[in-house]
Amino acid sequence: MTADQERVEGAEAAEDAVRKVQRLKKAFGRARALLTDEEPGSVGLARRATELVGELKQWEDRLEEIRCDLADLLAERDRVRIAHDKLRERLDRHTLEPRSDPDRKLQSSRQPVRARSADESQDFTAIDKELERLNASMLRAFSSE
Repeated sequence: MTADQERVEGAEAAEDAVRKVQRLKKAFGRARALLTDEEPGSVGLARRATELVGELKQWEDRLEEIRCDLADLLAERDRVRIAHDKLRERLDRHTLEPRSDPDRKLQSSRQPVRARSADESQDFTAIDKELERLNASMLRAFSSE
């Protein structure tokens, strides 16, 4: 699972918790309105109180669900913070350093170029033979395909 997917799921879980709290808040408002509409000491009030006892159990269950959802979200947030802090610490501790010493002279595997005098010429016959051999090899490879 990628960090983006975890972030999206975390946001969805937070939105779900908010919706649950909103539904619970509306249920509290409805119950309060029903209780205040009844006459004190009436049969309707006793009946409403009995109904509310059952509803209170449901509210407790919903509150426990919300608490668990929020605990999961907080644990995920803490896990991400710890991972972020560890990554930040690793980056701070291991700054990017060049792999080679910049003050050190580059050592080339090639031989230093020797200056030639004007009357001295270079012999290209070995190079020409190697190029001909490579050309022939490439032609054979292409023709066999």
